[in-house]
Amino acid sequence: MGFMARKFIDLMWKLIGKADQKRLSSQTPTPGVSGDRDIPYLEDGDVMHLLDVYYPEGTDCLLPVIVDVHGGGWVYGTKEINEYFCMSLSSRGFAVANINYRLAPGTDLKGQVDDVLGALHWLGEHGAEHHCDLESVFIMGDSAGGHLSSLCAAIVADPYLCERYGTTQMPYEIRGVEVNHTAPDVRDKMFGMKGIDREMLRLLFGDNPAGNPIYDISTIYDTAKAETYPPILVVTSKADPLHTHSLQLMDYLREKGFRCELAMPDENGPNVSKLSHVFNVTDPYCEEGREINDRIAEFFKAI
Repeated sequence: MGFMARKFIDLMWKLIGKADQKRLSSQTPTPGVSGDRDIPYLEDGDVMHLLDVYYPEGTDCLLPVIVDVHGGGWVYGTKEINEYFCMSLSSRGFAVANINYRLAPGTDLKGQVDDVLGALHWLGEHGAEHHCDLESVFIMGDSAGGHLSSLCAAIVADPYLCERYGTTQMPYEIRGVEVNHTAPDVRDKMFGMKGIDREMLRLLFGDNPAGNPIYDISTIYDTAKAETYPPILVVTSKADPLHTHSLQLMDYLREKGFRCELAMPDENGPNVSKLSHVFNVTDPYCEEGREINDRIAEFFKAI
């Protein structure tokens, strides 16, 4: 069953990859945005340890910085699939660091977290060289990237979690978090098919998932504390297959007293059925995508 589940996962993401390439070929970069590309945040020669930093053309000062973690079900994607989304956010007055990270099965969840934390450490050492203001650092992610970004925001705020994950605290504070159509807990039947969900757990945690040292501290639910976690914005849409997961996350955040906000298109809007998974990432130029991305920018600027 594991072999068949893996074949299904590979086929699904191959098809999504083709759709992404078609989408990107029909889009154009946001005008007025420059970038420093393919910067190694870890000096090991691995292309999955590269990042880009975008900023408005002519920038001669430090800007609030957003670190973006792309989605892809923990097994797919590169920074390029989020390039135009990140550029569109940069045009709103930010430096945006768009990162690669290693994918399963080439690494496990711990390795992916290590990579995101590695990019955050790089930012602390080199961000100012690329117009990044360490007094105003935010992190965001879509789908699986929402899981990784929200988890890493909790880790860096807690010395105990830093020790468990084998990292050190950042020389700066993450001031805000945003998650797009997120999959906050990979253990929570993300795909709704027993074999697929079991195979995903194996890919991320090994053959004995519950015995993995980070299994019980692998989500925002396990790690974040309302009193220390930064403000968080949750973006979703009614047509998103993960919509209920986003609403469950909001219920949890509100119940526990987190500083949190929800953003979603008008449920009665004419295009609501077309605004599916990460629509504002895949089409940041459509009317609804612009509106949501304006909300993200406003949320960060208000912190």
